[in-house]
Amino acid sequence: MSMDANLVSALNAQIRGEFAASYVYLGMSAYFESLDLKGFAGWMRAQSQEEWAHGMRIFDHLAARDAPISLAELSSPTTDYYDPKSAVAAALAQEQDTTRDVNQLYAQAISCGDYQAKGLLDWFVNEQTEEEDSLRTLLSQLTIAGDSGAALLILDRELSERDASDDEPMG
Repeated sequence: MSMDANLVSALNAQIRGEFAASYVYLGMSAYFESLDLKGFAGWMRAQSQEEWAHGMRIFDHLAARDAPISLAELSSPTTDYYDPKSAVAAALAQEQDTTRDVNQLYAQAISCGDYQAKGLLDWFVNEQTEEEDSLRTLLSQLTIAGDSGAALLILDRELSERDASDDEPMG
């Protein structure tokens, strides 16, 4: 069964969205590098790699189903934020937008009766819950830290301990 053309188009748009998110996280990593907050920078870099892997999951799904793949241009991300909290708030807002997009794709896959795409998107629905939760927690911790440089450095150290094995495998 060939895929619904509108669903293919929406999945291609989501590939772009995932790659754009990867680029935004890389910009956030550059921002944190400029502050010498290596833990935050590394965490954002790992998020960038994770978003790239998400885009590739959709890419591979389309390829496996012999559906056309189109790649759109990406805009340059910002590398400047007001403070660490504003960068993390922007990351959370981005993930909330992605959750909305994934939910719309999920509904579209169901309405088309495309259960293969629904199976792919089941994973994304669960992943978005984790993404939003981790960023909400980090944002709450930054709020609690307030203007305390010591608290910021403690958070930075904790983020530097993110184990690469915590990330999903590429592909």
